[in-house]
Amino acid sequence: MKFQVDHDYHVHTQLSPCSSDPAMTPETIMEFGLSHGMKDIVLTDHFWDETIPGTTFWPGYAVISQWLPLPQSPELRMHLGCEAELDITATVGISRKTAEKFDFIAVPTNHIHLVHSTVREEDVHNIKALTRLYVERWKALLAADLPFHKMGIAHLDGICLNGFTDQGTIRLEILEGISDDVYKDLFSRTAKLGMGVELNVPVNCYTNEQLDRALRIYRIAAECDCRFYCGTDAHHPKHLEPYYQDCCLVVDKLGLDEEQKFNPFARNL
Repeated sequence: MKFQVDHDYHVHTQLSPCSSDPAMTPETIMEFGLSHGMKDIVLTDHFWDETIPGTTFWPGYAVISQWLPLPQSPELRMHLGCEAELDITATVGISRKTAEKFDFIAVPTNHIHLVHSTVREEDVHNIKALTRLYVERWKALLAADLPFHKMGIAHLDGICLNGFTDQGTIRLEILEGISDDVYKDLFSRTAKLGMGVELNVPVNCYTNEQLDRALRIYRIAAECDCRFYCGTDAHHPKHLEPYYQDCCLVVDKLGLDEEQKFNPFARNL
């Protein structure tokens, strides 16, 4: 059976500093999910665990848990998750104990655009340094002591960059600066840990030819038996529909089936 885009495990509310959109509420997100036949949605506001020394830019649990209890319906389950950050030292900003409070945790290894927070100032425009950082942060995540069965590695090709005008070209330069062997090692370890791989591709950043090149990493992930999930990473209501359509397009282009789906909630059915 074809992979069904019946979920969104990565979406932000107004509580994320990069959203702050009063219209982005659980009710708004839930309404969109119901209109698109979704079964599970996870709110994943940006997060840093107060028990871990590091950045104070991202909100803590007391902030992003304000939505509890979340609205629910017989057709759609809403879950409280988070997007846990890595700092400039590649420390993952969530402990195993704190992770127990969340239903799902997305971790972006490629937020390599925040000077002094995730990247050194001298590296922010250095393609070779950013490529190395991309791999190092991914390895640091895989080495952490965390409940990977309910975690996903977020938007692997949606690299966050600072100051580049042609984002698609630079993203591809970074992605293609990493060999198949390195990807196979990283994806094999990701699959072994039981962590999901997010399908979140900035389609509009690419030409058709570039998009096919960007999907290379997901094809390698599939070869390594990774399981996939969809995340819009929407920060505003107007982003929900186009980002959802991007997910559908990517699923079609990769030819995924339901057996390749990552579902951290299956054990709770």
